Amino acid sequence: MGRYPSDCPAGYKSIYFVISGDTVSIIAKRFGTSTKNLIAINPHISNPDMLYPGDALCVPGFRKPVNCPPGFQGRYEVLDGDTIFSVAQKFNISEEKLITSNPHIANPDMIFPFDVLCVPKINQTG
Repeated sequence: MGRYPSDCPAGYKSIYFVISGDTVSIIAKRFGTSTKNLIAINPHISNPDMLYPGDALCVPGFRKPVNCPPGFQGRYEVLDGDTIFSVAQKFNISEEKLITSNPHIANPDMIFPFDVLCVPKINQTG
């Protein structure tokens, strides 16, 4: 039986359920936060070195853009296994254009399921 938070602080309203092999460091990296911060917002985990499958952790909400730039063709919700390269290929746009259209993604090498990307329109002139 997993451990659950009584409440999550503002900005950390998403719940992540630990799976086998998870560590605080891995989870923090997955959600773009620090290990120290993840430990601090989950005081119900008395020993962060001992996570168990089914433990529930408060994590930052998934990264979604406030507004997409003018001239975008839509939003795309990242799926498991997606990379910036694969999403760019899917929409026939350059990686560079996809990255610059998504400043809310600090590290384009680290996108995760449920992140939302703005997809710019295809440049018709080239």
